[in-house]
Amino acid sequence: MRAVLLAMASVGLVGCIGQLDSGGSGSVGTGTNPNPTGTNSQAQQMFEQNVYPIIHSGSASLSDCSQCHDAAGPSGNTVGFVADSVSDAYATATSYQQLVGNFTPTEAGILTQVSTGHNGRVYTADQITAITNWLSEEVTERAGTTTSGSGSTDDSPAAATARVLNAFSACMSLTYFNSAKMATAWGQMQADNGSRCESCHATGGQGFIATEIATTTGTTPGLFTTISQDEYYMVQYFTVDLSGGAAAAKVMINTTSFMGVSDAQPPHVEHPTFNATTNAGMTALTTFYNSVMAAETAAGAAGCGTTQLNPPAS
Repeated sequence: MRAVLLAMASVGLVGCIGQLDSGGSGSVGTGTNPNPTGTNSQAQQMFEQNVYPIIHSGSASLSDCSQCHDAAGPSGNTVGFVADSVSDAYATATSYQQLVGNFTPTEAGILTQVSTGHNGRVYTADQITAITNWLSEEVTERAGTTTSGSGSTDDSPAAATARVLNAFSACMSLTYFNSAKMATAWGQMQADNGSRCESCHATGGQGFIATEIATTTGTTPGLFTTISQDEYYMVQYFTVDLSGGAAAAKVMINTTSFMGVSDAQPPHVEHPTFNATTNAGMTALTTFYNSVMAAETAAGAAGCGTTQLNPPAS
């Protein structure tokens, strides 16, 4: 599924220049997802010293992401999360939900994409450790906790994230989706300049899918099929809240993924503005979310069945 979406995005949406989430030139300030500890952030230091050199390492390196994801000019319809200078690197990278998710290895595309062989990128064991350690520090600083203290196997943020994403996916129903009018709302949703979201995101361009088609048929992706089965696209709509600790982890609507883009805040300066809080898409998403959560609550500990995510979140 993901390979089909990304391939179609790369060849079918090359005209969506105005929609690119490109950082362009100039400072991005604190970014759209700033660290709550500000300039005293140990996580920021870990990213700048240990992670940025991994993803901005030159064309000869298998870990380098800047060839396609350069913030000054990403290649094709993708996201420019690699700034040209270390001074902008952290704010730029953490502004892309596709890259960081909820800052666990389970959601963060910086790990999950490469683990599936994305564009032949490969990390060494030491590089994976450096990235994982950085993400762990992010969770500590942003949520204020990393474990529930119960000692259970679901105690880690990553395990808790995987657990609740899989459970939520299992309860996602096409009936709920259609009842909420998700495909119509997101496919027909317009930015302030009159352009429809699906004009650039119908096949997953820039790591986000919005289409009036609900279910995938052949090589034509559907919105429900994609966000219920592909974690990379699911977490643009839904993420996992770890603010209460891993034991209290829960899925929530990913408002953060929409806010900075909707206001065209750096580094999303080239995206047309739109109202991220009051629109048909968010109304439909809220209705769909509430239905899925109600089903999950009704199912209790037994859950709704097997996760639809393929592969399952882990």
